[in-house]
Amino acid sequence: MERLCLVGMSGIGKSFWAKRLADRGFVRHDCDGAIGEHLSELVTPAPGEEPVHALGRWMGMPWTAGYAAREARYLALEEEVTRQALEQSLSTAGPHVIDTTGSVVYLPSSVLDRLRASCRVVYLRTPEARREAMLQRYLEEPKPVVWGRSFAMKPDETPEQALPRCYAELLAFRDRRYAALAHVVLDGAELEANDPGVDGFLARCECAASEGVRSSS
Repeated sequence: MERLCLVGMSGIGKSFWAKRLADRGFVRHDCDGAIGEHLSELVTPAPGEEPVHALGRWMGMPWTAGYAAREARYLALEEEVTRQALEQSLSTAGPHVIDTTGSVVYLPSSVLDRLRASCRVVYLRTPEARREAMLQRYLEEPKPVVWGRSFAMKPDETPEQALPRCYAELLAFRDRRYAALAHVVLDGAELEANDPGVDGFLARCECAASEGVRSSS
C-alpha cells in the first residue's frame, strides 16, 4: 500500500486516520489544508473566525445569489490541490496518504480515474443514523458544501423547507459516488467505536482489497 486515498463525508475520520498514518511514516497530503492556504484568494476571515467557517460564509447557501460561480471556483481550487497531491505522491518514494475533501467526487473523471488507478481508495462510510446530526451541524456551523445538482426546490417549498430533504439526497448521492470510486469500504463509525489501531486499519484495507470485496468490519 504505497499510496492510500481516503474519501468520505466530513467528520467521519479521514483526517484522524491520515494523521495517524503520518505518525507511522506515511507522507500525508492534506487537501483541506492546501485549500486553506489559498484562503486569501477567496475570503478574508473575520477576527477569530475559523478558516473553514470563513469559507462556508463565503460559499453561502445553494439558493443565494452567485452561489454557482463560487461553487465552481471552489471546485477549481480543489481540483488543483488534489492533482498536486497525486503528482507529489507519485514522484516521491515511500508510502503516501491523500486526505481528500468531502466533495472530491465532484472533480472531473480524469482526476478520479487517476486517483483510483494510482492509489488504493478507501471509503470511510458514514452510517445513515449519523446523517441527521450532520444536517444539524451544517445548519449551526455552515461549512463550504458543494451541492452539484442535489438542491432543487419544489414549487411549494421555501429554501429552508427544501434544505433538509435536499441534504438527505445530497448525502445519498455522495454515498453512491464514494462507493463507486473506492476499492475498500469501511464503516467509519465502527472504526471510531472499536479503534483497531493503525496496524488494524491497514490490515482491514489489505484484507478487503485482497479478497476483492468491500468490507464494513
